[in-house]
Amino acid sequence: MKDKNNDAQEKSEEIIDTEQIVSDDKEVNDEDHSEDDAGHANSEEVNLLEENEKLNDLLLRSRAELDNFQKRTEKQLIQAQLYSTEKLSSELLIIMDSLEAAEKVATSPNIKIDDLIKGNTLLLKTAKEVFEKLNLEEINPLNEKFDPDFHQAMATKDSDSDDNTVLEVMQKGYKLNSKLLRPALVIVSKKNQ
Repeated sequence: MKDKNNDAQEKSEEIIDTEQIVSDDKEVNDEDHSEDDAGHANSEEVNLLEENEKLNDLLLRSRAELDNFQKRTEKQLIQAQLYSTEKLSSELLIIMDSLEAAEKVATSPNIKIDDLIKGNTLLLKTAKEVFEKLNLEEINPLNEKFDPDFHQAMATKDSDSDDNTVLEVMQKGYKLNSKLLRPALVIVSKKNQ
């Protein structure tokens, strides 16, 4: 019986040892899995950090590009303003030269009225040429239909003409390309009652 007890005890010890080995294997497997999980988590973290660096780099480059674009645009605007002012100034110099020449003629002791009239006519012609170069268009709506976008009615006058016809232009208007600079001041017709 002792032999049976010894055999049973040895078998139970073997079973305990086997269970311990199996449990040890599970711990090792669990450790391997947790190492795999940690390795997987670390590689995801590394990927996210790399992607974050790329996005930050892209953001910095975009900001720099936007700043450069704004600086270029400001510089181009300044250049355009200078160019337009330069063009206007050079054309105004022509008018100034004509006015100075007219002043010399006007202060001459032997002035003739015909010379003064010719000088004034030349000066007006020169001013019209300058306006044409600068795309300044004259608004002179005599006998045209009243247009409130380009005309300003100063008074109405009884007339046999159609209603709202411009009878007189008190002061011409001007526009630059399509932009109104000054409306024409006009007197408009109204039907006789």
